[in-house]
Amino acid sequence: MKAKEIVLLIFIIIAGIFFYHAKTGKLDWAWQLGDFGDWAREPFVFEESLAIEPPLPSLLKVVNSHGNVEIEGIETEEIRLTMVKRVWRRREAEAEEIAARLHSVVAKDQAALTIGTNREEFKRRNFETDLRIRLPREMTIEVRNRHGLVKAFGVASAEILNPHGQVVVHSIPGSLKIENSFEDVEAEDIQSDCEIRSKHATIEAARIAGETRIENSHGGIRLRRIGRKIAIDATHTEIRGEDLSGPLKIKNSYEPISLLRVGPAAVEGHHCRIEAVEINGDVVITTSYEPIELRRVRGNVHLTGKSAAIKGHDIVAGEIVITTSYEPVELSDFSGKTIILLSHGELTLRPLALMGPIEAQCEYSPILLYWPGEEPYPLEARAKSSDILWRIGGDISIEEKEGWTVGRAFLQAQDRPLIRLITTYNDIRVEKGAWR
Repeated sequence: MKAKEIVLLIFIIIAGIFFYHAKTGKLDWAWQLGDFGDWAREPFVFEESLAIEPPLPSLLKVVNSHGNVEIEGIETEEIRLTMVKRVWRRREAEAEEIAARLHSVVAKDQAALTIGTNREEFKRRNFETDLRIRLPREMTIEVRNRHGLVKAFGVASAEILNPHGQVVVHSIPGSLKIENSFEDVEAEDIQSDCEIRSKHATIEAARIAGETRIENSHGGIRLRRIGRKIAIDATHTEIRGEDLSGPLKIKNSYEPISLLRVGPAAVEGHHCRIEAVEINGDVVITTSYEPIELRRVRGNVHLTGKSAAIKGHDIVAGEIVITTSYEPVELSDFSGKTIILLSHGELTLRPLALMGPIEAQCEYSPILLYWPGEEPYPLEARAKSSDILWRIGGDISIEEKEGWTVGRAFLQAQDRPLIRLITTYNDIRVEKGAWR
């Protein structure tokens, strides 16, 4: 590598580091060249407090930048503000002079009380401001922060915008709205609707009583004990949900989805592995190139895959409809009207006593059916350029017709659900007894 190329590479690396830190809040564009050396030292810390007496409006607005905000609703009639100033300077006297000029700014009208700082008055801003606020529980808050942690507990309702900062919110009797990026979000014990928008973050939400709407990308979502409607719009995001009783709608790509003890669910995935256990309601799933696995379902099932393996166990449904290709389909301990469309994959069926007809239309796919118990059910089977292998008791008529092997059995049982199996260029096997 030539010397010029090495210099250019070093410049690109340094520029990348600089812009990354500026983007994530480690740098402030208003810095001067001499500021960079200050950050190698520990900050000087100063603190001031302020009490804001009633009467107070119902809304508190907080505006901060490069610092943490912590808000707690308590049994009180006043607002108590504590401002912590962390100032990076080479000498304490210089830091003290900056801290003396740096202060909180409070504005009040009939609609809202606003708390902020005079940060914009400084040209050189290598300092951070933390705001700790205690206020009456019945107040609503709106927070606008950047590059710091926001915590809120016990307020009436909350709306938080915190780009590049973590958000933690607990115990809100009203609604919650959060928007952030690059840092995690935690929301628990929200008694009304909850809306979270983020990216490059892990979102954890638990014990939400209202409707929940979440948008995320390139991160993770963890949901627990949510009782009403849930809508998730995500990309490149791993999703896990547990004890979600309301209707669930998920859109995602390239990362797995795992659900445990959920209500009705509609999932649209792209390159997503999907696993769901204990579903009480209808299930509609679409995905591609990754498997779908369902266990213990009490509701209708509609699964559509592209090159996706599908496995289902313990499904009691009015209707089961499955479409996929190039990967195996295996259903065991299932009942209900069942329709399967499969090409270039293996089909294995282990039904319970039939409560509805079974129809499998396959291409280039072997079919294996374990007969459901000892009862007779009418069977029609067709295999093109292949055989029908009958390995249970009872007579079956088999004939060759125009390249097809056609088998029929128990046609006299007209009052029972029909089993119809069709495939091409692979055999149909019927075995005795449902293997568990």
